[in-house]
Amino acid sequence: MKKSVRLSLIIVAAVAAISTTVAASTFVQSNEKFHELERAVRLQNLSDIAVRNNDFALACKAQTEAEKALSQANLPSEDVVGMVDKSRVELCSKATKVIVSK
Repeated sequence: MKKSVRLSLIIVAAVAAISTTVAASTFVQSNEKFHELERAVRLQNLSDIAVRNNDFALACKAQTEAEKALSQANLPSEDVVGMVDKSRVELCSKATKVIVSK
């Protein structure tokens, strides 16, 4: 009887330890995603400000970095990354045209 109680306590302790480890790992991953998403939003805002100031080179660079941040966040929705990529291509194309015309 004592052996089965001891075994049960060991199993409960092992399950608790594993659950805590999984929860901590999930929290760390979520926190890293949040940081990258926040970074992408800030870079997107910088890109918008640069476009308003007709600084397409800065907008292109900010958009490129925003795309990298979204990729690092590992988003399951490809449409968001696709929109940022499309915007980056357009901005970098405008930046190239401005540089060539000078």
